[in-house]
Amino acid sequence: MNIFIVGEYYSPNLIGGAEVQAMMRAEGLARMGHKVRVVSFDSNKGTTIEETINGVRVTRYPIRTHKAKMLALSMPVAQALRKHEHEADIYHLYNTHPLAGGGLYKVSGGKKKVIATLENYGGFCPVSTAMFGNCDFLCRYSCLSRSSINTVEKVIAFPYASAYPFIELLSKELDGYIAVSEYVRQKYVQHGFNPDKIKVLPNSIDIKEYYKQPKVEHSGINILYVGRMSREKGVDVLIRAFKRISETYDHARLVLVGSGPLLESYFALAREFGIQDKVTFTGHASNEIREYYYSIADVFVHPALWHEPFGMTLLEAMAHEVPVVVSDVGSLSQLVKDAGLVFDSGSVESLTNQLAYLIGDRNRINDLLARCKSVVTDYSDDEILETLAQIYESMINNG
Repeated sequence: MNIFIVGEYYSPNLIGGAEVQAMMRAEGLARMGHKVRVVSFDSNKGTTIEETINGVRVTRYPIRTHKAKMLALSMPVAQALRKHEHEADIYHLYNTHPLAGGGLYKVSGGKKKVIATLENYGGFCPVSTAMFGNCDFLCRYSCLSRSSINTVEKVIAFPYASAYPFIELLSKELDGYIAVSEYVRQKYVQHGFNPDKIKVLPNSIDIKEYYKQPKVEHSGINILYVGRMSREKGVDVLIRAFKRISETYDHARLVLVGSGPLLESYFALAREFGIQDKVTFTGHASNEIREYYYSIADVFVHPALWHEPFGMTLLEAMAHEVPVVVSDVGSLSQLVKDAGLVFDSGSVESLTNQLAYLIGDRNRINDLLARCKSVVTDYSDDEILETLAQIYESMINNG
């Protein structure tokens, strides 16, 4: 098959978990013998860049702005799909940002099948978090304004909020969708997407690589979080719970890996609580640094406030044989199954109780640890790639 994977960014311009998954999918499909081209919109030279990376042909187009992403990408994506139509057997849009462009291509007569991965809620929510359920114009505008980091974004917020119902309509015009969890599928169905077009296929991980990483001997109990330092991730709930834990368990340490808009305020919160000597902030971390902290972690916490669509860091933690504690929102509890504990989202007391339950008895940690390997095997790269190829073939053959 000639498979075209389309996204806003591509390696080495990796922004988040969706882009990492796109890279893994592209390289994995190429190793299976398929012809794979990635089309991205991250050329920083003002011209189109052609290159080959690990057997994957990459075409990078320039784009005027990355503000109001789905609106800004709609025409460039539609034009790129039209341009490569004679080569492609199928288009796979990775990340929700190209959705409207894919829909524009289809309604304007595009002939090739277009499928998209739904890894967040961008198909119906302009900030992709859907924290407030169904929203009207004022809600959309409020969310966009609150998340704006400069004057330009604040100015764009009004027309972007106004245009989003049209963007959502275009996003519903694709031939198929792949939701990364059953929870995500249900959310999209609730917002009017055709349930018959949505299949569930989780993100995956190269388990063999993680099994090569040894655990590192250490003293005390290390509680780890890896992710963005932003409101929806609930890191402040974790810090507040850890303050209580540290009052009882002096040997406990908290490691926060990642950067984001609230990093400085979390620094300040740790100082306010007087626990700054027990909390490690790494900021943005390389893969090597992340690997190290996974290797010394005893418990991994994902304290999300929003309805987390998936959670790649949970797979990483379980692959490193680190038991997890997750909030009860989104797909998290479905993902970790019996290799983790669940607490009430946003509740400092509930998270404190679950952490104390584990830390108070090492055998409880070991019991969860023993289950990690069996759970994470359900997310093996090889099996997921085979299923993905079958989905492509079925779509192409069914006209």
